[in-house]
Amino acid sequence: MPRVPLTGWSFAWHCLSFVLVVLLLIAPALWNGYPLIYFDSEDYVDMAFSFQPIVWRTMTYSMLVTLTRLFDSLWIMPVVQAVLTTWVLHEAVMGFVGRWRHIVFLAIGLLLALLTGLPWVASQLLADVFAGVSILGVAALAFGEGLPRWRRWALGVVTALAICVHMSHVAVAAGLLMVLWAMSGLSRLIRRMPRPRLTVVTLSIIGGILAVPVTHQLVTGRFFFSESGQVLQLALFVQNGVAQAYLDEVCPQGAPLKMCEHKDELPRTADEFLWGDSPFDEMGGWKAMHDEAGFIVKDAIRRFPLKVLSAAFDNTVEQLQSIDSGEDLVPMTWHFVKTQLRHFPDEFREFRFARQQRRPALDFTAQNDFQVPVNYAAELALLAVLVVAWRRRDRSTTGLAVIVTLAIIGNAIVCGAISNPHDRYQNRVVWLALFAVAIGAVRLDQRFARRRPDLIETTADPERG
Repeated sequence: MPRVPLTGWSFAWHCLSFVLVVLLLIAPALWNGYPLIYFDSEDYVDMAFSFQPIVWRTMTYSMLVTLTRLFDSLWIMPVVQAVLTTWVLHEAVMGFVGRWRHIVFLAIGLLLALLTGLPWVASQLLADVFAGVSILGVAALAFGEGLPRWRRWALGVVTALAICVHMSHVAVAAGLLMVLWAMSGLSRLIRRMPRPRLTVVTLSIIGGILAVPVTHQLVTGRFFFSESGQVLQLALFVQNGVAQAYLDEVCPQGAPLKMCEHKDELPRTADEFLWGDSPFDEMGGWKAMHDEAGFIVKDAIRRFPLKVLSAAFDNTVEQLQSIDSGEDLVPMTWHFVKTQLRHFPDEFREFRFARQQRRPALDFTAQNDFQVPVNYAAELALLAVLVVAWRRRDRSTTGLAVIVTLAIIGNAIVCGAISNPHDRYQNRVVWLALFAVAIGAVRLDQRFARRRPDLIETTADPERG
């Protein structure tokens, strides 16, 4: 039976709820008086104008930032990010909830705005908001029900965009693709195992992954994912002591490494090694250290596998626990001024007098004291939802809970064990736990889970076979 189009008050309520959620997600930028600026924002804006890649960044998010050139304003970024995030939230709710879906959508939008840091992430000039969006898009494509085919393909395009804007999103999405295919295989052996729809989600993930090197090929003439991975891993080895142990062993044997000359000068943290007062620049910086960093990382893993695994486990656990909002949202009057004046001089007054630039810096203590325990509780409740959904044979909720749980863990591995633990890395995805718990709670009431006849597809689903 065809879907009944929205008309009259129903359509008006539909549009109003969507706009309200968008406003909730950009509320921090509106309160601040300007989009929130992070240290990385400067590089992405500069690359959007120069089309010259910076070795420690990917070009894909900067291609999205070129919208600021079209609108001659940085305001377009939080607006676009909030609209895309809201749309994916909307489609996910439409896919997982059968009745009163618009009320559920608005309620979940309000919960996420009040109880998580999602609005603060969406309001930043940064790709972080798309980390959670890409995961939710994958879950909705694989296990959501009741979406028309054209909307599934549209969701696939947005999900691919969310994946390609940062290499950590690519890594997590690649892991989820393997999980989905494994679940599909296991579903033939275990009847309770949810069987994902694979066609659109597979094409979306592969498209998002390939968009990174294709973008670099178009911009630079070279097909590559990232030129900074080895250096970032080396910096993490400096922080966790693996690099020091390796250099202490090989340097006395005459290893021809630049780092041997500075092995007693290494700082305590990865950030200090890359950006602070360290011998990194003296050794040649990112490009000059690329090959040596790769060699050290591979050889250190070979020589100290247990130490590397132990450090990776510790960093993953630390990353899972690091979910505070507001990391490094400090005044940018010394950092972003030149970029602001060079590209958006008409908005300099808004930037200069935004709340972020005032002293003292924005204080997130009260917000984190309230939200962090809520999000920890949501992560624990997510495990309970997974158990209950499995026992009830609710395959859609089980699939959503599995994807969100593994994505949160995968994000901690990618950002903690492979990069460097930071609150903003986990804060950008932890809101998914509350979303999945809310959906699970709603679906416990069969009045929500049961779809109306006008929403049931009458033809076989080609993705399920």
